Amino acid sequence: MENDMTARVALGLRVIDLVGSRLDPTAPVAVGTIARELAVPLSTASRLCAELAGLEMLAPGEGYGTYRLGRGAIRLSGRAAAPSAPAVRYALTRIAQETGETAFLAAPAPRGVRVVSVVESPWTLHAPAEVGEWAAGRSAIVQASERGVQTTGAQTIETTAGKVVEVAAPVFGPSGDCVAVLAVRMPVYRAKRGARQAAAAIVTARRIVEKALAAAPVRQTPAPASTPADGASALAAALSILFHLADGADALVGTARAVGLRADRTRRLLESCVRSGLVIEDPDGGYRVSWVVHGWYRAAAPRTLVDEGAPFVARAAHETGACAFLTILKGMRSFTLVEELAVLGEGLRMREWLGRPHPIVGSDGGPTLVMDLRAEELAEIFPSRHTPQELDGFLERVARVVRDGVLSIGSIEEVGITSVSAPVRDASGTVAAAACIVGATESVTPRLPEFERAARELAARVSALLV
Repeated sequence: MENDMTARVALGLRVIDLVGSRLDPTAPVAVGTIARELAVPLSTASRLCAELAGLEMLAPGEGYGTYRLGRGAIRLSGRAAAPSAPAVRYALTRIAQETGETAFLAAPAPRGVRVVSVVESPWTLHAPAEVGEWAAGRSAIVQASERGVQTTGAQTIETTAGKVVEVAAPVFGPSGDCVAVLAVRMPVYRAKRGARQAAAAIVTARRIVEKALAAAPVRQTPAPASTPADGASALAAALSILFHLADGADALVGTARAVGLRADRTRRLLESCVRSGLVIEDPDGGYRVSWVVHGWYRAAAPRTLVDEGAPFVARAAHETGACAFLTILKGMRSFTLVEELAVLGEGLRMREWLGRPHPIVGSDGGPTLVMDLRAEELAEIFPSRHTPQELDGFLERVARVVRDGVLSIGSIEEVGITSVSAPVRDASGTVAAAACIVGATESVTPRLPEFERAARELAARVSALLV
């Protein structure tokens, strides 16, 4: 009976991973598809999905018998990624700036290697990578992930498939095992000179991520839970373990105490979590959440911003009588995902920015989008075409939004425009987008406190969608 229950737990966690690991985990997937993918009876998949929906790990889709990733799974993903998220963003952005190519992070999983974070190349013709994508064949990221234990002088691996060259290197955790892979993809005709540059950039970036992991605070032994959870269902108990481990690796005893479970039950549930691929047992006997989970919240964010954020953007534009936008960071450019344009004066209207990239310097939400990076990090990846004076001015604006939580600036490129922006944060706590309200300076200036309040409120409403 116990074996059947732990097997059901492992299957339930695989259901979550199947739904969350798609390129768009917010799109509904039919229970029948889930059953076929996992080779289980339809009735079994249906019952598991219903229970997982009750636990907020899945959410019912618009169609009957369909499910999408739930808010609980997004929270789990973000919490697990939180300690490494700033370092990963900086590392990937730095690689992308130095190479001009697609930089990405992938994580080993029982079924292969999956992409969990991407900074796309700005080239029109480029070699893409998408969050949720599985590695194919014997690519560089697959081979790098197989270096399961850190060895002295581990170098990058380079492979060619068709017209694409991939360069990769493993990222090692404090225990010395491979937790992820940093990589670059580029067209083969740019690799003659670019592959060597990519290898050097990856090695430097790997040290950045590994340094952040080594500096992460060591979990203290938790106090016993106030209410034992032994009466909880097996799936609910397993999820309590996952959320505990999302805040940091822990041993069996510490995990049992933290979640209020008997040690023997905790051991069996941990074995189920490991079997599902969502938890890794480290060489030192500790347990941690696999980095494959990190891709869930990242893949869900863009579609959520567009589908669920648009009404809030429209509301902000209506209430202020100005234009409102949601922009995200792509490399060192801002990219408009959502916009609501308004007439800014008699005969005046702002041009559309939807779907268009803009250099980070001069974009309305630019300083807000990079406010999680330190000044020295920004200085290293700041576009070289700009002067030291422009860098100083940009860093001053970043410091202001870090200090105040909102930034009001006159347009650098267009006279007569003032923008107000505030950070939208995702489940990892990092900036996922900038909520921008933009209007004619003559209208914004006398109502600046109102515009700043509106930007903060828009950012808060949209942030609530992502956590």
